[in-house]
Order: sequence, then C-alpha cells, then structure tokens
Amino acid sequence: MRIALFGTGNLAKHLIRAFEGLHDVYCVQWIGRKTTAPKVSQAPPYFTSFQNDIAVDLCIIAVSDDQISEVAQKFRTATLVVHTAGAITKQALSPHKRKGVFYPLQSFLDDRSVDWSTVPICVEAANKKDTDMLLTLAHKISTEAHHINEEQRLYLHAAAVFANNFCNHLLGISQDITAKKTLPFSLLKPIIKETFERSFATSATDVQTGPAKRHDVTTQAKHLDLLSPEETALYKALSQSIFKKHNT
Repeated sequence: MRIALFGTGNLAKHLIRAFEGLHDVYCVQWIGRKTTAPKVSQAPPYFTSFQNDIAVDLCIIAVSDDQISEVAQKFRTATLVVHTAGAITKQALSPHKRKGVFYPLQSFLDDRSVDWSTVPICVEAANKKDTDMLLTLAHKISTEAHHINEEQRLYLHAAAVFANNFCNHLLGISQDITAKKTLPFSLLKPIIKETFERSFATSATDVQTGPAKRHDVTTQAKHLDLLSPEETALYKALSQSIFKKHNT
C-alpha cells in the first residue's frame, strides 16, 4: 500500500513512525507547508505539494480540523482520500469522490512514544471496498480496528473529550491546589490510579464516591472557601452534576 501523508504535526509524525515498521506499507509522499521535513528517523520523500506523477493508493490528511477542507481543495486524485479527525464530516474532503475517515483514538505528543498496537483506529468510507482497505491498514498497525459511522464517531469524540481533555484539566487544577501549600502532587497518585482502575473494571457511575454524592454540604463549604472563583464555579457545577446523577 502506497500512502501520501499530508501534515507535519504530532499525529503525522507518529503515523510516519508507525508505517516504518510495516513491510508492505510505504509512505511515498509526505506533504507539508514547511520547506523542509520535520526530523524523524527515516523521513519519506518530502514535498510541499501533492505529486500526481507518484502513484498512491491512499491519501491521509492528518492536519488540524480547521485546515482539512483547505488542504483537500488543493489537489486532485482518483484515489481514496481520508482525514484523521473525530468531529469532522467526511464531506469536508470534497471535491474528492472517494472519501473516508481514518481516526486514531489517542492523544499524541511529539516527545512521547505510542504503542500503536493498543490504539483504537476507527474507519469509515462510502463503499465496502474502500472500507476494507482502511480496515486492512488499521489492522496492520493496531489490534483495535473498528468500522463506525459518522454519528458514532462524533459521540465517541465527545466521550473522549470528557475522558481525556476534561480529566487532564481537573488533574491540572489538583496540581495547582496542592502547589499552593507546597504539597507533593505524588500524594494523589495512588487515589488517581485507584479511581481509573475502578472505572475500567466496572461502571464508573456505580463506584462514585465523595461529598457531592452523599450531599455533604459542610465539607463542600470548607472546600469552596479555599478555591479561586473559577475553581469554585467548576466545583459547584461538577458537584451538582454528581448529586443529580445519584439522587434523581
């Protein structure tokens, strides 16, 4: 399988590394706006525009969500064109007739390695032939390859924002609170680990604990006295959500 990869960000670089380990998948074009390719161990041929004279079987647009449509407009091909976004319709790839999605459900940072074998890859295309092509590629990289439709993907992306982005933000607030009194954040690591292990083992709703669930307003008031206005607003909103979930 010959691939043209658009984009030079974190996901694009991680895809380059993933393709390096495959004996029958080749990135024959790496396309980006930068004049020189970002540093990776084995950089494929790099260009600033799509090369029509280099045959490809699949074009992957791995750029930020707001750039997908613009990039898709800049080249023409009869091959399958996909993007990697969780919340963008495949119609953003018009005017390409063969459109699809190759969505790795993971958060990618440049300086952190990724075990691709555990990354869920969710694919979608307009016909079975193209869907099968995407599933074949996904299975070469990961043990978790899934065919999901556009509505399912959007729901999954929303769930991921809660599980990843929002949880990370809350952990950041926890770090800020402990730092105020020069407490080591490591004191919270065991309870954080236990929380996630419980939610993996059973329903997170079933193992909810804390003052909000039991409506311990005395403890909540003490906490609110310590917090900034922004932290207070978030604390109250989350506490109300937890209380309603378990008391209605």
